[in-house]
Parts: sequence; structure tokens; C-alpha cells
Amino acid sequence: MLIAISIASFLLLQALPGDPTAALLGQQATEENMASMRHELGLDRPLPVQYIDFVGDALQGDFGRSYFTNQDVSTELKQRIPATVELALAAMILATIMGVSLGILASIKPRSIWDFICLFIALTGVSMPIFWLGFLLQQLFAGDMGLVPFGGRFNEAGWQGFQPETGFYIYEAIFTYHSPALTFELLHHLALPAFVLATVPMALIARMTRASMLEVLDQDYIRTARAKGLASTPVVVRHAMRNALIPVITSIGTQFGYLLGGAVLTETIFNWPGMGRYVVDAVIRLDGKPLQASVLIIATFFVLINLLTDISYSIIDPRLRHRGRK
Repeated sequence: MLIAISIASFLLLQALPGDPTAALLGQQATEENMASMRHELGLDRPLPVQYIDFVGDALQGDFGRSYFTNQDVSTELKQRIPATVELALAAMILATIMGVSLGILASIKPRSIWDFICLFIALTGVSMPIFWLGFLLQQLFAGDMGLVPFGGRFNEAGWQGFQPETGFYIYEAIFTYHSPALTFELLHHLALPAFVLATVPMALIARMTRASMLEVLDQDYIRTARAKGLASTPVVVRHAMRNALIPVITSIGTQFGYLLGGAVLTETIFNWPGMGRYVVDAVIRLDGKPLQASVLIIATFFVLINLLTDISYSIIDPRLRHRGRK
């Protein structure tokens, strides 16, 4: 899968219109200078040779230089990736808590008013366009009510001494700077974009949790546990929930992979300096190297998350471990 992704991202650069050497040279883009630049960048070599060089450089973390900013793409990505991971992780935590809670509530009382409310929330979350919801909540909570900022990761003017090394701002605010005020400032900026990004995965997780729980709650061992006089909470938490987790975890892992690559609209609306905005800027400028590197990294994230999701099955369900030994 990773080999196929690397080929696709390499061919993506070849499919972009225009000549990258013309963008690099600017006003000095004569035919002679462009030919010299192509030779210097290796663009005049056969495509298989260019692909091998691309893979070799990518394995060393070298994705070339941006045609627009003339900066090293790896350096720019190191500044962007933590922002996207932080936003996606916060959104996934919100989506998991809300989605699993709604799904369990709906499954415990099927065809009740609570089931109807949970399904309505899930349907609304999965149907509402992110860009429309983002602008609406931004206008309501940031504009009209003034409860949260319009965008950005934090107020740089108020925290000029904050210079994180890893790019994970909340982690450094807690463990490096030990500043509750700075942590609150970062969470204040993170809350609204994380909530907006969490709406779609929350809805999908809620529906998957409800369906899985309803199937498990109808099993014989659940009826036996209830017949023995066990309270409803232990039956749901200890017996039903663990057996219903595998499809739910599959949904969570898949959605987290989508969040890492699909935060483009949310990051653009809330001026969040992550990979989503980086991709948008690269598309607008026809900047091939950042776009190529972003596609490769996002797809690699998605593959690795799915791999970790598969591994987690055997941790949750011991029967899979025993079956594998046989």
C-alpha cells in the first residue's frame, strides 16, 4: 500500500500544469536558465530514475524545496503536522466520548424518545456540511457571543515568550512551561474547531455503537446475566460494551485517519496553521513539492492508523489471540 501511495504522490507532481523551474526562477526564467535548473534538479532524467531518487530522499525525510517559498518542505511540515495532529486528536476525543455515549444511550432504550433524539443528533452531524457549520458556529460563538476566538492556535501578541520546540503546544504548555493560563488559552482556541471537526465522526461512531450494542444486547449470555439479577450498568459495561467494541474501534480508527487528512475546510475556516491549510495553499499556488509530500504523509498516517486498529482487536478480544495461535 505504501509503495502504491508513493507512486501516486510522485505522479501527482508530474501531472501538475506549468514548469516548476519557471516558478523557481521567476523573472530570470529564460530557456537557458530553465534547462540548467531542470538538469540541476534532475528533472531531465527518466521518470523511473526520478522516482527512485524521490523514494530515497523521502525515506531520509527530504521532500525537496517549495517552489513558492523556496523553503525546505520537511521544515515546513514539522511546523504543520503537530498542529493538525493536535486538532485531530482533540476532535477524535470529543467524537469518541459523545458518539459512544449517544450510541449506548440509544441502544439501552431502543425506539424510545432517547433513541429518537440520539439518532436525530447523529443524522444532523453526518448531514451538515462542515464549512456551513463552521461559519455558523464561528459567527454565533465568536462573533455574536464573544465566547471563543475567531481562529488561530493562540494569541501570539499576548504570549511572545512562548516558543515550543516540538510544535505540540498544549503538551509543552503543561509539561514544559507549567502554565495553566497558557494551557487555558490554547484550549480556548482549540475548542470550537475541534468541536466542528468532531461532528461527522461523532455521528458515525454513535450509529455504529448503537447497531453493535443492539446486536450484543440480544445475545443469550446477556439475557442470562440479567436473569441472574445483575444490575443494568454492570451488564452493559462489563458484558455488552466490551464485546461490541471491535466494530466501534474500527470506526474510530478509520475516522481518525480521515480527520488527519480531511481537516482542510476546518483549518481554513479557523485559520489553523496545519497540514490542511498547507495543502490548500499548495493547490492554489500549484506548488508541487509541498502537495506531493502532504499526500504521501497523510496517506501513510492513514495506513499506519488502520494497522494499529487491526492490532488492537487482539487486545480487546482474547478469542482472536487464541484463534491466531491455532
